Amino acid sequence: MIRLLLLAFLVLNLQGKEHVLTIMIPMEKPKEAKNTQFFKAFKTLYDYMDKSFKEIEPHDPNERQSYPDRLSIMADYTDASIPLAKAVARQIPFLQEFKPKNQREELFLAHVKDMEIPHVLDVIDILTPIPATHRVKPKTAAHMFLDSVAFLYTPLFNAHKAGLDVIAYLQQLHKGISQKQLDGSIQKIIKLFDEGVHQIGLFNTTRDLDKVFKNIVPHQPFRKRLTQDMYYAGKLMGAFRLDWGEWASIVVSTILKSEIPPTFVLENDFFVFVSKNAQRIDPEHLFDYYIARVFPLNRNASFYDRLQNDDPKILKDTLNDHPTMCLSPKYLSPKSRQTCLQLFQAQTYNAQDIQEQLHLLRLISIDDAPCVYLDPKDKLQVFKSNNAICQTLQKIEF
Repeated sequence: MIRLLLLAFLVLNLQGKEHVLTIMIPMEKPKEAKNTQFFKAFKTLYDYMDKSFKEIEPHDPNERQSYPDRLSIMADYTDASIPLAKAVARQIPFLQEFKPKNQREELFLAHVKDMEIPHVLDVIDILTPIPATHRVKPKTAAHMFLDSVAFLYTPLFNAHKAGLDVIAYLQQLHKGISQKQLDGSIQKIIKLFDEGVHQIGLFNTTRDLDKVFKNIVPHQPFRKRLTQDMYYAGKLMGAFRLDWGEWASIVVSTILKSEIPPTFVLENDFFVFVSKNAQRIDPEHLFDYYIARVFPLNRNASFYDRLQNDDPKILKDTLNDHPTMCLSPKYLSPKSRQTCLQLFQAQTYNAQDIQEQLHLLRLISIDDAPCVYLDPKDKLQVFKSNNAICQTLQKIEF
């Protein structure tokens, strides 16, 4: 199920004292030649799951499996995938870019790798459908998985390299999203996702999401990047919405030594399971970080079409009303970027749009480079940057 966030939040009247940290250059993707062990581990897991799905599926096309029977059959195969998935998680090159500064950050990195276990299982589950004509090759699937990991963590890891306390940040993010805004209920969060999505008629199904992709002019390179990131956010990130497919759900249940009810992956049983085990499943609140990562994408998704013809008035009006689009210049045309710079330098844009995002997400990056951050005392910290929009933001009273 595609569930993306589309919520409106009130502006908090918080002001902060500036502190300066040092910005780092965004990390480059590791070279494939250095990732031999990862690709080997990924293909081993892929081949095992592919073979298993072929055995699980009824050989007679007229044969129908009941849902409990399918789960029971699948459970006979999932245990063997756990050490294979753990091997993949240990070999993810991007995660090796994170350099823990203390034991607490070492534990954080271990928890991140734990979350990559259901993530990689879900990715392979999605990309190994029956019939085989729709199946993605192992090397392609591996690259898609690596890209989705990089999409999720690059801003956070770059901010960490620049001096961000990731533990404090994630705790404050969790407090703001789960306790203050959404009352700490995972089920309520998912319900609000669905209500917000339903109101605008976007992203209700995979077909709707694919239709939106086509409307984003994929032949333009900057729009291709947006299409790719929306795909990763919507289809490959189930683990970070705590919303798994059957295979990953059974594996997580097995790891936690929980009973699997007959309707485990169905709505009610799934929410009960997640609610009871949320702290064990996701002790670092990476679920809330996923929300923070997809929030800007989902917030602005419906406005990108207006920019496709680079009409000067439409550009100015759209970006003036939704200046958080300017924080992702990789999705914008050169003319849109120029318009953004003019609006920010003249400070003639909807400041509330920026304020809402900062006070909810607490960290604003320009693409993947950190710019400003509200620390646990709600004091504004700024990162050194040569980006003109970032420099303008750092001078604003929030």
